[in-house]
Amino acid sequence: MKPKVNKYNGLTPNEIGLLARLEYEGKEVYTRADIISFYDDESKVDYLIRRLLIKNRLRNIVKNVYLFIPMKAPGGKWAGNEYVIAKALARGANYYIGYSSVFNSYGFTDQVAQMIHVVNEKYSLEKKVGGIRYKLIKVLPNRMYGLETRRIDKEDIVFASKERALIDAFDFYGVKKGFSILTEQLSNMDMAVFVDYVARYPVCIIRRRMGYFLERLGVSQRLLSKVDAGIKGHSFLYDTEAKKGKTDKRWRIIVNG
Repeated sequence: MKPKVNKYNGLTPNEIGLLARLEYEGKEVYTRADIISFYDDESKVDYLIRRLLIKNRLRNIVKNVYLFIPMKAPGGKWAGNEYVIAKALARGANYYIGYSSVFNSYGFTDQVAQMIHVVNEKYSLEKKVGGIRYKLIKVLPNRMYGLETRRIDKEDIVFASKERALIDAFDFYGVKKGFSILTEQLSNMDMAVFVDYVARYPVCIIRRRMGYFLERLGVSQRLLSKVDAGIKGHSFLYDTEAKKGKTDKRWRIIVNG
């Protein structure tokens, strides 16, 4: 016997039952394992998921991870919260929302981000979900620090703190714009925390450059003594300038601009 279909919305009673349960749970994103936990019959779950994907009441984010399109969404048009979706794309990996996704909110730039950057330990990919572009950037675990959690739509979402994001600005924008932002934001930072984060950063050239700039901005030597500039070789202050200049012995920097 064919399942009875509700003529008003084209959904069967079983499909309506699952959607009602998802709405009751109150989340925007569900995994296949989440949905299985509501049923005894795993094969039934897979069938319902397939049907709801076809009927645009679930939308695939990545394999076995789905955006729930609530019944109130007209014609299945529903974007979902971009940060909740970003967390789902990380698929359980340690991650944080960073780079241009937070620069505007911290006052580093007036530009609104056109892409959500998800820094994480496992995945590198670009994907569009609901018209929003996401970029997952894979990094080593030693860069995953200086983070904070915010509660969004019943989910704990991890973001770079302001001090941590300022270090990423040097990576994202380059040295000159990074220094400009650092100069503007210096009085808004917890300097002890910021210097600790600089000291912890695993890339020697970044520590050298930021130490050099911070010293010229008047940060105390007591704090800067925590930053290790290394003992071998020298680094250029700027990547795009002539490869010559005076050498700063403390920071092992060749000031080429």
